[in-house]
Amino acid sequence: MGELLRAFGAMIPLTITAIPYAFIGWPLLAAHRRRRQADRFSASATAAVDMTLGLACFLVLCLVTMPVAGEGGSRLNLEPFTDLRLALSDSANLWQVLGNVLMLSPLGALLPLRSRRLRSLGRIALGALTLSVLVEGTQFLIQSGRVTSADDILLNTLGAVIGAVLSKRVWRCLDVRPPVRIPAQVRRVCDAPVRLRVPRSVWDERYSSIAHPQRR
Repeated sequence: MGELLRAFGAMIPLTITAIPYAFIGWPLLAAHRRRRQADRFSASATAAVDMTLGLACFLVLCLVTMPVAGEGGSRLNLEPFTDLRLALSDSANLWQVLGNVLMLSPLGALLPLRSRRLRSLGRIALGALTLSVLVEGTQFLIQSGRVTSADDILLNTLGAVIGAVLSKRVWRCLDVRPPVRIPAQVRRVCDAPVRLRVPRSVWDERYSSIAHPQRR
C-alpha cells in the first residue's frame, strides 16, 4: 500500500482540487449552450459530459507528467502479463492493475455520447490502444519514474472497452433530433381571374325567386 500511495498519492489532492472547478464550469457551459439550444436537458447533459471528459483528460495528463518521488528514471517492461502475475501475489499491484483499468474507462464511456464516429467497440479499442501507447511512451521519454509496461497498455484498452460496453445503451440519448421538415404548400393563383357574366334576363328568371322568396 505504501508503494501505491507513493506512486499515486499526489493525485488525491489534485483530484479533490479539480472536481470543484468542474462543478463550477458545468452550469456556466450549460448556460452558454442554452442560448443556442432550445432544449435545456440537452444543453445541461452535453455540458456535463464535456466537463467530465475534460476533467478525465486533465487528470490523465497530470498522472503521466507527474514524477514519482525516489525514482531515478522510468523502467521498460515489454513482457506481457508480468504485472498480472504480480497482482495475484501482492495487493499493491492489484490496486495498480485496477487503476490502469479505470484510467481510460471514462473516455470509453463518454466519447461515444459526443462522437458518432466512435460508436463502435472496435474503434473505441483502437483509439484507447493508440492513446495508451502515447501515454506510456511519454512516461518513458520524460523519465517520470514510472514503469512503462505492455500490461498497462492492455489494461487501459480493456478499461475503455468496458466503459463503452456499460454505456452502449445510452449512446444515442444526447443526439439532437433533426427538425421535422414540413413540405411547403404551393398556392396556385390564376394569372387572370375568370369573370362569369350572367345575363340580366337569366338572373331575373332563375335566381330572383331564390334571393327573394317572397317574390314567388
